[in-house]
Amino acid sequence: MAVNLFDIQSNLQSLSINDEWSCSKCSFNNPLMAYPCCEMCEQVDSRLLQRFSITNQSIPTWECPQCTLKNLTISEQCTACGKPKSISNKKETTLVNSSTSLSQTCTSLSVRNRRHRDESDAENIFQHIITYCIKNKIHFVDDQFLPSDRSIGTGSFDNISQWLRISDVAPLPDDPPNLPWTIFSSPQPSDIQQGALGNCWLIAALALISERPRLLEHILLTKQINSQGVYLVRICHNGLWKTIIVDDCFPCTKHKRLVFTQAKRRQLFVPLIEKACAKLFGSYSSLKSGNMLEGLQLLTGAPCDYIDLKPSKNLLESDIVWAKLLSACESKLLIGASTSGTNVNRDEYAAVHINSNHAFSILAAHTLINDTSRFILVRDPHSRSRYTEDLITKPILEQLRKVNPTHRSTGAFWISWPRFLHFFESITISTYNSNHFDIRQQGQFTQSSTEVIKSYFFDVPQTSSINISLLYHRHNRKARSYHTQSFVLCDIEKSASTTVVGKHYSKLISKRERFTYWEGSLRAGSYVLIPFTTSFWGTNEKNRDYTVVIHSSVQLDLETENKRPTFLADCLIAAVMKGSNKKEKAKEAAFYTPSKDSAMIVFIAENLSTKNFLSVEVNMNIARCIHHSRCSQLPYNTHDYIPPRYCQVIFITEWAHKHNKSAQLSYSYLHRFNAHTSDSVPTIDTFKHDLHSPRAF
Repeated sequence: MAVNLFDIQSNLQSLSINDEWSCSKCSFNNPLMAYPCCEMCEQVDSRLLQRFSITNQSIPTWECPQCTLKNLTISEQCTACGKPKSISNKKETTLVNSSTSLSQTCTSLSVRNRRHRDESDAENIFQHIITYCIKNKIHFVDDQFLPSDRSIGTGSFDNISQWLRISDVAPLPDDPPNLPWTIFSSPQPSDIQQGALGNCWLIAALALISERPRLLEHILLTKQINSQGVYLVRICHNGLWKTIIVDDCFPCTKHKRLVFTQAKRRQLFVPLIEKACAKLFGSYSSLKSGNMLEGLQLLTGAPCDYIDLKPSKNLLESDIVWAKLLSACESKLLIGASTSGTNVNRDEYAAVHINSNHAFSILAAHTLINDTSRFILVRDPHSRSRYTEDLITKPILEQLRKVNPTHRSTGAFWISWPRFLHFFESITISTYNSNHFDIRQQGQFTQSSTEVIKSYFFDVPQTSSINISLLYHRHNRKARSYHTQSFVLCDIEKSASTTVVGKHYSKLISKRERFTYWEGSLRAGSYVLIPFTTSFWGTNEKNRDYTVVIHSSVQLDLETENKRPTFLADCLIAAVMKGSNKKEKAKEAAFYTPSKDSAMIVFIAENLSTKNFLSVEVNMNIARCIHHSRCSQLPYNTHDYIPPRYCQVIFITEWAHKHNKSAQLSYSYLHRFNAHTSDSVPTIDTFKHDLHSPRAF
């Protein structure tokens, strides 16, 4: 019998459980039977919606227009920021021309504390469902991911003949027949065996995680096998931690064997994590194809350092890559690698028994004799390997096994550094550190140059290492994201009369991907971070969600404010001027664009004259597959008059994807000084604080 999760939640108040839960709004300790409505402030606990995978069909919700939190329909105001549900759009637009802005503040949590909080909340939910099942004498079957063809998804899996509870699944040939089921018991990489699903990106990441049982404990929130078949798995999706509830029914063959990942030594952790991911993305078949970076982010929530071993523009600095790899191994970080599908012939891969287009784990890196004898220990998630190499003789192999004794039967093999660079396309290093702090904030990209933009202010108390990730939400992991997304990071100095941005530090990070990442060191001071893209300007696109994740070695307080678009312009001007590769100066005029590694062009003009207006006319000679911040269609030409001692963002262009077409942009500009001004073409709405409005020095 299927159990509806909302039915369970709505019956909780009839239960008699002595535990307590703390309200996230007023901190009042409530009896567990009152969850999720606080008896003191009568607010619904927002954590139910933020951290648990429950569909909108099960629980009616409304989205707060201020902080985007999804609230229960019965709530008349947002449980996070307090904004009334019935507030009109007219009031929202008045903020554009107002000098004030609403704000909310949060404090970063240590990775450990965030885990403990999520685990505590998950235990409450788990006990609710168990109690409901016992009371009604039923076995839990997840009504949101039923044992059906829909949960399998598209694709040919002829060996699936039935769905079985895990207690009815036959043991593997190598497992003792009477071995009891466990969630995990002394897990090892050799326990990870890929099944009939092409999801090596996830399996290889799991193989790395299995080397850290403590990490597994925080992913698998249900620690014991239970007869009701209820299991909770914690996964980081789109930068936000979610707890996925699954049952214990799995696709099986007619011989009662699991079709997908195997449960070696009767351990359930691999099939559970795979099923939780399948539910998260809609079906098992949706897990086909991917990269190690995605797998490690799902399981750790930490950003990853991606190293392209086959760069198209520059030569690979192999010594620097080797040093980085050695440092990662010494720090015991999680490291993965992927083979190519294009750079090396498939027959060449087959000759050395290495799979192409495949994800692997890196277990060790070591140098013998001198710096020219470098070797890497790689593990195939298929748990089989026949790779051999003439350079790796028996004496050398004996020395390498003293570094790491992992046996070939687990899928592990040693490979020399030159051969590794030939056959492998990329390395992915997870930056996961349980001693760090993180902040996770969800927002939406704007749809025009006059819309208020969400800005994130934080203070760094001392010089600290900072990792910033900007993740665009994919509601379908098979749908690729082709838009450019960026964020600008500037230091900020506030006084009673003015605010100065980018005086000492400013940086523009821009990528043509759904995941934009920056890592560096920030000295003590105040900073502002603003995510943005022009890709949605002038569109009705609903999916504009993103998550900002800030990892830091010290605890941070972060304040979120809606700011005028001109504030973004000030930050962009500071960042582009400071990091510009192209800095053309004429008499009393200067022009700036970002460095060549930026995925966008920001064209900025500066009028150094004290009395004349600077006339700037830009003509687009070639413009293919681009978004233009001021023009929705060709010819994308502009003409502006910049007042004395002002500068201006003339335009922003970003790459726009069109099938089998590359972006091309070529433009020229003319400038002269005039004693009088005229209207800009296209018109700039300065009354609404358009991003392109002239800005005083």
